[in-house]
Amino acid sequence: MSIDPRLAERRAEVAEDRAKRNVWRLLRFFLLVAIAAGVVWFALSPWMSVSQVRSVGVRMSDTEQILAEHRFVPGTPMILLRTGPAIDAIRTDPWVRDVDITLNWPTDVVVRVEERVPRAWVETGSGWTRRSEDGFPLPSAAAPDGSLGRVLLPHIADSAATESEAVLGAIEFLMSLPEDIATETTVRLENDELWAVVNGFEVRLGRGVEMREKAVSLMALLTRGLAEGTVIILVAPTHPSTVDPVIDGVVDAGNEDDAGEEDAGDDGAGDDG
Repeated sequence: MSIDPRLAERRAEVAEDRAKRNVWRLLRFFLLVAIAAGVVWFALSPWMSVSQVRSVGVRMSDTEQILAEHRFVPGTPMILLRTGPAIDAIRTDPWVRDVDITLNWPTDVVVRVEERVPRAWVETGSGWTRRSEDGFPLPSAAAPDGSLGRVLLPHIADSAATESEAVLGAIEFLMSLPEDIATETTVRLENDELWAVVNGFEVRLGRGVEMREKAVSLMALLTRGLAEGTVIILVAPTHPSTVDPVIDGVVDAGNEDDAGEEDAGDDGAGDDG
């Protein structure tokens, strides 16, 4: 059976068109593969890899070691870096209060760390440890040295220290004093009030609030040359007061004179009567 030449020619044209389309599809596929491979190669190339990691604020923490464990090192392709897991890992370091990692494409990484600073030796129910201003325990020896002031609160559980008004207030008070005075200061809790021994003076602080203001008022009072044994009252920092020392069961000589004048006035009033 013969086929019409025109039909055969048409079939040939259709087959040729189909072949051409298949070839173009294949060429486009290989072109896309080549482009994708080029993009991947460029993304993994030295032009898109870490050239430097700049750490800001790192002194005591193991930030750089943790960064290395998460491949934040020169030569690592930037596209492979994951900041979230690295930030979470760095925050587990007790010295780290906060951290931020910025990828400055195409080659730079900047790590900014806010580290905690030891502010006081604090004794809680678990013993002594250095603590930061937010009450967080920091790596330290088992016993205090003379580098920081001391806070004696052995009745407070270690787990509650970071939320304790007494702990946070006492630390803030020490932070607000001049360093040479703070290192010689001891703060304690007595009858639910904070007391401190500063420059040899007993200081009643009250609750652990307005501690910066209380420290400022205290330093102003200390410049007045108070008599030895004077008790300083700073429960209300804007209205500080003092209690004169007691010597042999009576107030000092100056107050004895005042008291004597008052007694004389009372006696005179009785004679008039």
